[in-house]
Amino acid sequence: MATYTKKSKKPNPTKASIATIDKHISTGTFSRVYVLYGPERYLITSYRDALKKSLINADDTMNFTSYNSDNFNLNSVINDAITMPFFAEHRVVVVDGSKLFEGSEDGFIDELSQMPESNVLIFCEEKVNGAKKAFKHANTNELFTCLEFQTPMKEDLVNWLGRILGQDGLRVKLSVPEKLLEACGPSADMYTLSNEARKLHDYCLDKGMVTSDDVALVCSDSVEDQVFEMCRAISQGNSNQALKLYNDLLELKRSPVNTINRIADQYKQLLTVSYLLSEGKGVGAVASELKVTEYIASKLISLSKSMPRKKIIKSVDKCYEAIYLNNSGGLIKNDAIENLIVSLLLD
Repeated sequence: MATYTKKSKKPNPTKASIATIDKHISTGTFSRVYVLYGPERYLITSYRDALKKSLINADDTMNFTSYNSDNFNLNSVINDAITMPFFAEHRVVVVDGSKLFEGSEDGFIDELSQMPESNVLIFCEEKVNGAKKAFKHANTNELFTCLEFQTPMKEDLVNWLGRILGQDGLRVKLSVPEKLLEACGPSADMYTLSNEARKLHDYCLDKGMVTSDDVALVCSDSVEDQVFEMCRAISQGNSNQALKLYNDLLELKRSPVNTINRIADQYKQLLTVSYLLSEGKGVGAVASELKVTEYIASKLISLSKSMPRKKIIKSVDKCYEAIYLNNSGGLIKNDAIENLIVSLLLD
């Protein structure tokens, strides 16, 4: 079993970054511009959303604008950032993956000095370059707060996982959070850890306690779990949930080809289960045939029973058609998955 270790050449900045944002939110004293950066996307997304929630109402679309790498335009960002709020106390602009802080062009930073005090601009970046002018300028500018988010230290992760597992009054053996870290491996990010902890919590809720044995039994590939739930949402015609789970997979930074193959494999499993059930096989036989735990087998059986076999076969065909189109260049990037999900929903 892998031993969970995180090596760092410098002190982990995450605690200080979290404390800074928590203080800004609790006092209501916000910076004009935030640069949230680092490899731990879970924390960047969580604290981006916490800032937004503190500044504007969830349904206030007039005073919120979001940009990503597909629609990013610096002039538009600046125009939005300097525009006064519309019948509200604040305006929020979120920019995800601009890459502005990896280069030497820093003129935009001075342009943002025109921002009114009511507005908050939040940059979410995976990487910055501390040696380049843009980040140096931002990091010393009084309007900016630059915060780095690394994966927290082991003891902090153990405490965090313990809180997730202990929700709803569930008792958690002291060794469980650390066992969960080991099961997920040293490369696991907090999205993966969170998904595994919530899955473990749900599995153990009825019996009231989580043990190390439960970790070994339940914790599997988080991506497979996401794909399973996506297929369930598709079978129920729940387009909002299916697309939400797809966006969660994007947060996990899985490649489109890998995701399509996972969806195809999931439907192939469901087809196998359908045939096994027609032969009178039970959960034990299904688990043995698919080489999964009986817990996973029971979930597959439940989903398979909710879908006519013809629909499963058609879904498998559509998956392989999407794989072919993607491999032949007919669709690019994530378009193949989006089109596949829509196609499966419309079936």
